[in-house]
Amino acid sequence: MIIQRITLNNIRSYGRHPPIELSTGVTLFEGDIGSGKSTILSAIEFALFGLGDIAGTYLLRHGEKTGSILLEFSVNSKSYKVYRSLKRRRKSVTQKEGYIVEDGQRTDYS
Repeated sequence: MIIQRITLNNIRSYGRHPPIELSTGVTLFEGDIGSGKSTILSAIEFALFGLGDIAGTYLLRHGEKTGSILLEFSVNSKSYKVYRSLKRRRKSVTQKEGYIVEDGQRTDYS
């Protein structure tokens, strides 16, 4: 799997943020404590596997009602896009809309 791009919207310290482009090869995340390195890795995990062991309240930016992640990657030269979103309810944060785009064809999931 080669991750090409990740777009975070209201995920932890990332508000409306431009896509993070990753080049082919080894990528090193460097920065001060609290700069968002672990957030990127948690967002990739959420995009691929859903909430699982991650609490929605951990991912969704404080004070925001919705957030989303769009992960673009390739496997064996085949391109994929995975989108997952979060929504804040009264006392919890739940997973909402999600979809996968494979070879230009979108499949929606809830």
